[in-house]
This record gives sequence, structure tokens and C-alpha cells, in this order.
Amino acid sequence: MTYIDIIQDNVKNHSKVLWWPKFAYHYTDVTNAVSILSTGTLYSRHDATALKIMSNDNASRQVIDVTNQDITSMVRLYFRPLTPTQYYNEGYKHQALRYYRDERANVPVPIFFLFDLNKLLSLPGVKFSEKSQAGHGSLLHSGVDEFAKLNFDFIYDNSYERINEAKDYRHAEIVCPASLPVEPYIRKILCRNSQDRSTLLNLLIESSPNAFQKYQNIIKEYRNDVFENNGIFISKCLYYKDKICIEFSDTYESQRYIDRMMQKNNVTELSPIRVGISVTWYKNNAILNQAYVDTLYDPRGRGRELILKGFKTPSQSDKIGIKIHFDDKLVCYAVQSTGFSELLF
Repeated sequence: MTYIDIIQDNVKNHSKVLWWPKFAYHYTDVTNAVSILSTGTLYSRHDATALKIMSNDNASRQVIDVTNQDITSMVRLYFRPLTPTQYYNEGYKHQALRYYRDERANVPVPIFFLFDLNKLLSLPGVKFSEKSQAGHGSLLHSGVDEFAKLNFDFIYDNSYERINEAKDYRHAEIVCPASLPVEPYIRKILCRNSQDRSTLLNLLIESSPNAFQKYQNIIKEYRNDVFENNGIFISKCLYYKDKICIEFSDTYESQRYIDRMMQKNNVTELSPIRVGISVTWYKNNAILNQAYVDTLYDPRGRGRELILKGFKTPSQSDKIGIKIHFDDKLVCYAVQSTGFSELLF
């Protein structure tokens, strides 16, 4: 029996989402995704911190402080998306509603890296666990025989009926020593919506044109069986006739999360979220003019569209860039041509 034999059996018999068992998953914020693709390497938390390339530290301090240092010195991946942790930190969450109210436990623009699981498991030093390595961790295993013993029915389970039994198994992990080169093993990079995909592409082409050319065709919008859609996010950002039109997310999952966590955390009122909008006009990639606006967003607001007027384009400008931050966290970067009002990505 080989790893690929077991993976194929998992596809047929142990996962309702047929493509889940084919990959190993790394989940991170868009700013970290740009660093990973620009360097061509997925580093451990320890090394990324030492190299100062981790732009968004999305781990809960309460969890990471009690996690074994040997684990934080390894690259960590999941067997699947939609882990219990993802439920709490996917998308921008109001600070009063975060995991343990830890302001760092947040992934404003979630990105999934999908690596070839068979190839990854065949690398020297790679190990795996049936449950999470966070906190005090779970027993690590290696080799085909041990891999075959994992409870894949629970690892890939996504039902509500077995959530109490399977919850810990949904955190099952794969760990690699120190660092992992991206190019030989990456297969897809998944974004929550088209605006998130544009944000990643716009940041990437500025950070590393070579990485942009290398990876742009595998960066996809993919909504089903990957994202919770329960955070606050930007679903659309457009510039048209001196106006900036911003559409905030309005999902049932987001409102349900807010209601649930307000009750859980005994919160009766949510303060507004500060929204910072920076606008830059370019001519041949040189900056012509800039503007900045601060406003507030009610997290309980539903279907809210924000229209900002008075952003007149300089006559020589050929491109406009719009960055949106929620409380200093980047949530959107839209770039479009001023001549035809079309999105560049």
C-alpha cells in the first residue's frame, strides 16, 4: 500500500467533498500569502517571525503561548479546510467577538494554499497527527502504515450530526521541517471571492512581478466547501465617474456569527469599525495624487453600500488604486484603469 492508494480510498469512501483528500492546506491572510509567493517558500512560524516576513500574525496568543516550540519551528498544514479555528478567525471579526477576545486571532482576507498531499507526505521528515498540534499537541506519526491508521471518517467529516465526535479530528495536521519550497508542490491558491482574488493579484504584482507571472493562473475564486463567509468583508469596490462605490458583505453566516458570539461573550453592543480608504492616482506607475478618507461601519448593518463622492481623477492619470483597511487591517486592494473604469485584475 502507498500514500496515493490511501488518498484514492479516502476520495472514494471517506470524504463527501471528493477533492479534499488530494491536498494539504495552508491557511493564511493575504498579506502573508504575498510574502510566501514572493519568497517562493513557506516558512515555519518561528522562521517567518525571525525573518520579519509575517505581515499578519493570525494565531491566538492564548494558544500559541502553550504550543511546543518544536511545532512552531515546523511548517504546519491541515488535511482539510473548514477547521474549527477557521470558524473563529476567517474574515474580519469585531474585536469583541474574536476567539478568547484576542485581537490577533483574525485573518481579514483568507487565502488557502493547496499542496499535493502525496508528494508532501513523501518528503523526508514530514509527520502528521490525527488531531491538532496547537496547545499541548497530539501524537505525531510518520510512514504509510501509520497514515493508513488515521480516522479519516472523522478527519474529513463536515456534518453537524457528528460535530462533537469529530471536532478535534478536523484539526488534523501535517508538519514539515523548517521550510517548504512552494513551486514543486503547490497546485491551487483559493480565494473567498473575486474581490479577494483581485486584492491578492494586485499586491503580488507590486511585490514580485516574477511571482505574479508564475502563480497568477492557479489563483482562483472558489466558494464551495472552503470558506465560512462568516466575517465582515468587501464584496465589491469600484471607481466610476469621480465616485468610489464599496459594497460590504451581507451573508447569513456573518450575522449568525455576530449574534452567537455576542451572546457567548456577553456583549450587548458593538462599537463601529473604523474604515480607512486610501486612494492613489498613477501615471505610468508614478504617483500623481493621493487622498485619504476615514469613516465608520456598523457591524450590525445589513447590505450596506458606501458611496464616496468628489474623487476627481487628474487629467493625466491612467490608473487608480484603492486600499481599504478595517481598524488598520487591509481588507481590499482594488486597481483599475481610469480611462475605461475597468478592473485590471
